[in-house]
Amino acid sequence: MASQVEDNLNCPTCLEIFKDPVILTCSHSFCRACVQQWWEKKGDRSCPVCRTECRLIDVPFNLALRNVCEGFSQASMESDYICSLHKEKLKLFCLDHHQLVCLVCRDSKIHTGHKFLPFEEAAQDHKEKLLEGQQDAKNRLEDYNQIRDDCNEQATYIKVQREHMERKIKKDFEELHHFLQVEEEARLSALREEEQQKTRMMKEKIEALSRDMATLSDVIRGTEEQLTSDTVSFMKNFQTAMTRIQKLPDKPKPLPQGALLDEVKHVGNLKFSVWERMKDMVSYSPIILDPNTASAGLSLSEDLTSVCLGEGHQHPNNPERFKWNVVLGSALASGTHVWDVEVGDNTAWILGIAWGDPCLPDAMRTWTIAFCDERYRKFAEPLGSWNPPVKLQRIQICVDTNKKSLLFSDSRTNTDLGKINPSDWPHLPGNTKMFPFFHTDDKVPLQIIPLAPHVTTQSQ
Repeated sequence: MASQVEDNLNCPTCLEIFKDPVILTCSHSFCRACVQQWWEKKGDRSCPVCRTECRLIDVPFNLALRNVCEGFSQASMESDYICSLHKEKLKLFCLDHHQLVCLVCRDSKIHTGHKFLPFEEAAQDHKEKLLEGQQDAKNRLEDYNQIRDDCNEQATYIKVQREHMERKIKKDFEELHHFLQVEEEARLSALREEEQQKTRMMKEKIEALSRDMATLSDVIRGTEEQLTSDTVSFMKNFQTAMTRIQKLPDKPKPLPQGALLDEVKHVGNLKFSVWERMKDMVSYSPIILDPNTASAGLSLSEDLTSVCLGEGHQHPNNPERFKWNVVLGSALASGTHVWDVEVGDNTAWILGIAWGDPCLPDAMRTWTIAFCDERYRKFAEPLGSWNPPVKLQRIQICVDTNKKSLLFSDSRTNTDLGKINPSDWPHLPGNTKMFPFFHTDDKVPLQIIPLAPHVTTQSQ
């Protein structure tokens, strides 16, 4: 019966209990929102059931139907507070079954030994738990928003990085192209110069030969005329003819070696010799600074080999980036690594190695040598009684991951400044890497000293 009553109180359009019911001229009732939506969809004012046009400008409320719906809703709500088994009010909450019960249910066998609370207290406890869960959800949503903002920021910065690196790549290749163009022109010029020189030499040789050949031709022709003359003329001119025969030009010398162009010189191992010459314009840095780890307060050189305190830069909040003025070098592979750092007049620097989780940079552990407040320190301790006679200008760091050793030294005097022995080497779990470590609070740059490239060959 209750179900039939509820069906009669449902709007024919949305099939839910009437909300603000209105009655049309055809006597059919609908929720005001439902009939308005129907009219907007159809473009007329017809009844959704019988299609009768409603000519009323202001459709009246069905007050009787609204009162019945409100009464039914109130009765349904009150029935929710009545025990379906005992028709008593639900006043308690069973902590074992997690359900509302009446006083009769409390004393029934099914709830023997159970704990109960007044449902208002239980509701308050549940609200507090729900509020706690809601706060966790809000906090997690904030975390999601932060991560999303970081992703958007990094996506934008990726384009900035690409444009910056694109300019750097183009610049470096322009320098290489310029070098190759100059080298090409120099070699073509040398080739043309040798061609002109040897062509001129051949021309001079041909001209000299032509002159001697003309002289010989004249002697041969004069001699032939002398031999065919009469006896008296022959005898009279014999001595003159013999003198000319005896003064013939020397025998021609064979062409000298190297008269042709030296192809070996100009094109032999051409690419290799050009590549070898390129070592004068390029350098190699044993360590490259990673700008993705540099704090916003640092400025790195374009070739990523020097760092100093600089103006604040806009960087994304990527997990590898330090909060304080630190930048890491590229990860060290297994083996021996040596690099020198020019500290110069920098008055606040820390150099060494770091290890740990790159995504938690500020929690990484370090072994370092430092200069700050006119004091030298190693491994976070003072250097003791050792004091350099002059201020350190260049620090060398030598790491051997296989032998588990670390050595700091003064490059200029080859003086040891401190070392770590294998017994003190940290246990590095998994694929934990070591990184060169740089910190500065000075605008004087820390410069990684480049190595001169050396070209060698070997047989295969």
